[in-house]
Amino acid sequence: MKEIVHTINKQLVGIYTNAQVETPSKRPTILFLNSGLLPHIGPYRLYVKLARIFAKQGYNCFRFDLSGIGDSEKHKDSRLYKVQHKQDIKDVIDFLQNEHQDQEFIALGICTGADNAHRTMASDDRVVGAVSIDGYTYPTKRYYVNLYAPKLLSLSSWKTMTKLAFEKLFSKQKQEQEEVFEGIDMSWNKPPKDRVRREYQEFIDKGKDLLAIFTASWPYNYKNQLADVFSDIPFGDNLQTAYLENAEHIFPLAEDRHALTDVITQWLQERFGS
Repeated sequence: MKEIVHTINKQLVGIYTNAQVETPSKRPTILFLNSGLLPHIGPYRLYVKLARIFAKQGYNCFRFDLSGIGDSEKHKDSRLYKVQHKQDIKDVIDFLQNEHQDQEFIALGICTGADNAHRTMASDDRVVGAVSIDGYTYPTKRYYVNLYAPKLLSLSSWKTMTKLAFEKLFSKQKQEQEEVFEGIDMSWNKPPKDRVRREYQEFIDKGKDLLAIFTASWPYNYKNQLADVFSDIPFGDNLQTAYLENAEHIFPLAEDRHALTDVITQWLQERFGS
């Protein structure tokens, strides 16, 4: 298997894994985006394994570190890191387009990587698809039923639930755009639902594909929760969701990594394999 180290703009470092089989037409190149401060190998070397598996299926893959993470140097300016990282990804795409003649891309990421994958797909039409792992999600009525119904059957939980309800009643309510997922090693804010709705509609209008995968660690507790949140959007086949109810956020167990691999492989075959 051929893997090439690239340094882009004397700053960004990544590994390019060449496709191992020829296909009737060139398939999109898969970009692996950092999850938090984890380097380009991914949690438990997940990105390394996925890149090599997908290369055997005919996909070029590039797993790299954004500026200030892993092997990549920091920017020498004062731009916000989100602005820097958005430019980093554009620079990577420009480089791969010139160096390897890659024309279309799929952005894949966990957590903050899912955030960057979404924003990249929204801003660059060369990105035709995204694999979002524990990305944006919003609660629904069914979510709350699934969350609280089992607890209502347990007498031992009533005291705790009453205390939480009392605290919530008298706490200052936050605006939706200020909500933050906490306690799962991430620091990015959940964007306003209306903005995400608008971007999803733009994805559909442009024929882009999204695979949204959620684990049990996330505020997500049934397979179609994301589709239910945006039930007014005619996703059709452009959105596929998966709920790995036994998996943890960074996939420490081999069996969960295998389940994740199977879900992504099937999606790639259905959407880009022909």
